[in-house]
Amino acid sequence: MFRSWIAAACLLTGVAAGATEPPATEFGQDVQLATFVVQGKPLSISIHARTKGDRRYAEKFADEVVEIAYETLGDSPGKGLVIVGAKGEPHPVLLMRKFIAWSEAGRIDPGLAPAAAQMKAALGHVQDKFKIDDQESARMGITFDTFMPAMPMPLVGPASPLYQFAWAEGFDDARIERRLQRLTLAELERDQLTRYDWVFYLPPRSATGPVLKELMDKAMKGQKMGVLKRAAVKSAVFTFKPVINKAVEAMRSGFLFATILRAEGTYSEDDIDHLTRAYARELMPDLKPGSGDEKRRALAAIEQQKIANAEYAKDPFVKPDRLATFDPLAYAAFEGEYTDKPPETTHRFVRAGETFHWNFHRDKDPRVFYPAGDRLLVNQEGTMTIRFLVDESGRVTGVEERWVRRRQTVPRKS
Repeated sequence: MFRSWIAAACLLTGVAAGATEPPATEFGQDVQLATFVVQGKPLSISIHARTKGDRRYAEKFADEVVEIAYETLGDSPGKGLVIVGAKGEPHPVLLMRKFIAWSEAGRIDPGLAPAAAQMKAALGHVQDKFKIDDQESARMGITFDTFMPAMPMPLVGPASPLYQFAWAEGFDDARIERRLQRLTLAELERDQLTRYDWVFYLPPRSATGPVLKELMDKAMKGQKMGVLKRAAVKSAVFTFKPVINKAVEAMRSGFLFATILRAEGTYSEDDIDHLTRAYARELMPDLKPGSGDEKRRALAAIEQQKIANAEYAKDPFVKPDRLATFDPLAYAAFEGEYTDKPPETTHRFVRAGETFHWNFHRDKDPRVFYPAGDRLLVNQEGTMTIRFLVDESGRVTGVEERWVRRRQTVPRKS
């Protein structure tokens, strides 16, 4: 009798040999077309959502961004899919991390290692964009993961089928792990969503609130605020919640805008970054009344940035190679003081053995530069150059500092 009870229990719980798991859900069943009209031309974007509220949110969100992207590209934004996440489901970043960790630990097919490396590089790129690595944030415990639940992202390459596998397994950890253990490269390459030009994951709108609460709690704890100050801050956050939500939506819109430009445009990654900043900046709340129509301002800012991009393309920053051999004494004439705020000395150029230091007066550590030409030097990372300027008589008049997209001249102190 006990054996029959145990057998029955095993069958009910799926422990018995040969027990079947719940059938996989068909991913495409929740995808519906949303049709927009831009400049009299109908455009369709597919929306994957589980509730009517999520679908309405995604349609409004996509409509506004797609219209700007269309006018930026001067052509169709392509065939896209917006996937709205649901409360309680893991963010795609968590799925990607598990895949990467299991691959590095040798727990999945070795043939999947290149896909794991691709995902790792993509995650590193996203985290670099966020730049949440300053000491103040670290002190308060604010990291990339603090923002992640509210962060949208494109599902590119193997991230797309990985998300579909997790969906088919009901986002159940145990089932996902069993799926990963038997996953093959051929399966990973059978992406149902390749018919789309781009796929974009959009967290549910409800994800923003908990993220803001965690940020506020960590910030107040880090500042060691008392009860009264905490109450005042919470009151201020509540008052400005619409403004904060608008800023979050601006960030999300920028992510989708950049995703469309990467998929459909011919712009360089650097151009896309600057076009996206120009667009998102106009969506950010500025608390100024009568600031005008957002769409008009955004398109105007994008057009201005296009002009700036074209000008920059005529003379782009190029990382120079260091000279293999050079005479340090050849740069002696450049040593001395420079200023962009006379009569104060703001910069100094000094020799330090076989290298040189170009120091700004607020620098705690010297900035090391290496010769790359007769009057040109480059920093160790290759992200900045200094070129000494001379007049017709050969007298040193100043230094041109240059970075990607930025340059300035610092005159020699007389």
